[in-house]
Amino acid sequence: MDESSRARRLWLLTIRRFAEIAWARHGLTRYYSVAGVPVLVAITVPGLWWLPCAVGAAIGIVVDQHTRSAFYRLSQRLETLDVPDLKTALRRYIGALSLITALYVSPYALLAFAPQPGPFIGLIFCAGSALVCACLHVMTRTMIFYTLWPALFGLLANGFAAADGPISIVTAALAAVLGVNAIVMARAGAASFNDLIAARFHAEEAAENLEQRVQERTAELEVATQKALEANKAKSAFLANMSHELRTPLNAVIGYAEIVEEDIACGDVGQSAADLGRIRASANHLLTLINEILDLSRIEAGKLELHAEDVELAPLLGEAVETVAPLAAKQNTTIAMAVAPELTHVCADETRLRQCVLNLLSNAAKFTRDGSISVEASAATHAGSRVAAISVRDTGKGICAEDLQRLFQPFVQVDSSESRAHEGAGLGLAITRRLARAMGGDVVAVSQVGEGSTFTLYLPLALGSAARAAA
Repeated sequence: MDESSRARRLWLLTIRRFAEIAWARHGLTRYYSVAGVPVLVAITVPGLWWLPCAVGAAIGIVVDQHTRSAFYRLSQRLETLDVPDLKTALRRYIGALSLITALYVSPYALLAFAPQPGPFIGLIFCAGSALVCACLHVMTRTMIFYTLWPALFGLLANGFAAADGPISIVTAALAAVLGVNAIVMARAGAASFNDLIAARFHAEEAAENLEQRVQERTAELEVATQKALEANKAKSAFLANMSHELRTPLNAVIGYAEIVEEDIACGDVGQSAADLGRIRASANHLLTLINEILDLSRIEAGKLELHAEDVELAPLLGEAVETVAPLAAKQNTTIAMAVAPELTHVCADETRLRQCVLNLLSNAAKFTRDGSISVEASAATHAGSRVAAISVRDTGKGICAEDLQRLFQPFVQVDSSESRAHEGAGLGLAITRRLARAMGGDVVAVSQVGEGSTFTLYLPLALGSAARAAA
């Protein structure tokens, strides 16, 4: 909350509280007293001294009621007013209250010139009025002096006229002391009133802050709950797919082992070598799936150990291309490789770097049919630093923007159905990005549906390559 909002809130609280104090309490008592005392003056004081008291009471009650109605109308539209308007309205009502007090009290100052017991009645009435003003009109110190001066004047005049000779000076002094005490009490009331407003303001502010924090925590909880549900759903889908992926090679191992066992039992081992090859291929596929799951578990648990060293890049990429070439050939896809001359070494864990490159190449070969794959390595700038960029481009079917955003998330597969065309746990890209970041790099993907995809692996340059790249 800014300063202007705080100031406006304080003024709103002040005006509402003042309306509660000034008119909601003691209203009828005030009206009965100002209407009944002129009758008492008419009965006890000879002459027409009751007339100005009655006229002042009548006009004062009318003005009081009008001001009260106007103040309540103001209270109904406070939210539409800014701070300057609130201050202006408040000054206007302070003036009205001063006029009301003058109408009620000023006629009783004239009783100082009336025969007894006129001065005594005037002294008592002005003393009561001073106490009422001190108790009710305590919103500001300025209001104290606006509303108390008629009562103070009446106290001094009637105090002086209540006795004869030197005693009159004593009674006037006592009346003055009473007036001073009323001012002191009013100032104390103003201070406590301000403290009350400040306390109410802080309480409302604290309640609003608490409500806001509750709303924020509720929103955060909803987001966290939604993410947990999505993660749980993704893991459930992943486990369903993994159960299918694991069963397939395992069933092949068991099935072909039974066939070999039967062939050996009957002495017909002509197909046993081919069956054993299928067993080995299925077992290797099963081992790859298990290794991917274990790698992701080690990465998430922070137990993955890396050994950074200067790795010669061209031979490593060449080996990876040779490894993936048979898979690409089955898809009628060609692979080409180009390494910039200045890029000889990168700083990475050689085993994990090979794993990352093989993951990217295997994915490209798996999803590209009758096309081409290119592997290019060169120095580039990424996140403000000079790095090695290893790009794997394919001419496959591409990936839509929605799937591209969740491509590197663990337990999330673009095609998570059991009838999908390609085998695999779907963890390769997630593991590749985490390994790259653990080695100080990153993996980014760019794809266009129908045109292919480009996956770029960024890695820190080795010292020698970094110097040549800078040159």
